[in-house]
Amino acid sequence: MPLPYRWLTSLMVRYNGSSLLIDCGEGTQIAIKEKGWSFKPIDVICFTHYHGDHISGLPGLLLTMGNADRTEPLTLVGPKGLERVVNALRVIAPELPFEIKFIEITQPEQVIELNGYRIPLRFSARENSRLRERKSRIFH
Repeated sequence: MPLPYRWLTSLMVRYNGSSLLIDCGEGTQIAIKEKGWSFKPIDVICFTHYHGDHISGLPGLLLTMGNADRTEPLTLVGPKGLERVVNALRVIAPELPFEIKFIEITQPEQVIELNGYRIPLRFSARENSRLRERKSRIFH
C-alpha cells in the first residue's frame, strides 16, 4: 500500500531524451510529478514480475499518457504473460491514441537493446516455481 512520501515500486532512468521505467506500482505518477519530470519521454516500461505492487500503477499511467495526446508507441517488456496481464488491466483504458508493443521474455537470460538502452535480463525459473507453489496452496 502506498503511503505519504512512500510510493510502490518504480524506478525511472533518463538517458539522451528518453526515459525507461522499471515497474509501475501505485503512486508512480505522483512520484514522477513531484520530481517535475514528464511522462512524455517514457518509451519503455520493464516489469520484473506481475505482483500488484509492481504493476498496479500502469492503467492510470496509460490513461495519463493518452490524455496528454501521446501518439508515439510505448514498448512494454516483461516475463511470459505480459500481454495477457496488461490487456486485463486495460479494461479501464481500452482506447489509447498510441500503440503498445509487447516484448515477452522467454529465455532464462536475454539482452534487449531499445532506444539506446542495453538491458540484460535474467528470469529465475526457481522464483517462478515458488510463485506457482504459493498459488496452488492458496487456490486449492
